[in-house]
Amino acid sequence: MATPDTKNSIVIYKEGSYRGGTKRWSNRYHFEGALPTDQTQFETWADLIGASEKTCFQSTLTIVEVVCYDASTATSTNPHGDAVFVKTYTTAGTLTPGSGDTDAPGDCASLVRYSTDARSAKNHPVYLFNYYHNAMQQSGTADTLATAQKTALETYATAWVTGFVLDGTHRERCGTRGAVAAGRRANQSIT
Repeated sequence: MATPDTKNSIVIYKEGSYRGGTKRWSNRYHFEGALPTDQTQFETWADLIGASEKTCFQSTLTIVEVVCYDASTATSTNPHGDAVFVKTYTTAGTLTPGSGDTDAPGDCASLVRYSTDARSAKNHPVYLFNYYHNAMQQSGTADTLATAQKTALETYATAWVTGFVLDGTHRERCGTRGAVAAGRRANQSIT
């Protein structure tokens, strides 16, 4: 059984082509701070995160759904809590690839690692990770993330570190039980 989350989360679902079909990927972001106060604020929050994330991908990837989860309802059998907001989208990515940049294979992803000040029970540093499909290869390389995409991912991750503002309150990226992101790094190598 899973350990229940103590922090609320938002999940961004995306779809793109994969091996002749369509594949759905997602990224979950736990965050510091309260859930939005009403449905209008939920929609504003979802639109804000989706509009920021779309800048990391070219138009071949589409954001199709955003779901917010209430950690106060989390249990060992429902570790993220109940979904309290769902909105569908048809938002295509807006990133313009550099000259000669190409799509990496669908199994490949880019990686963003967030550092935190937290330590594990064995005194190891705690990191937060997000993997993003629809990675682009830099022109002339097989394993290097396109510069434009790396820059966009770092800008997006920085926004999570400083916190997205809703209701005048910053909501920063954190772990499932509160390890707050203090820094970020987009990996130069495709994973």
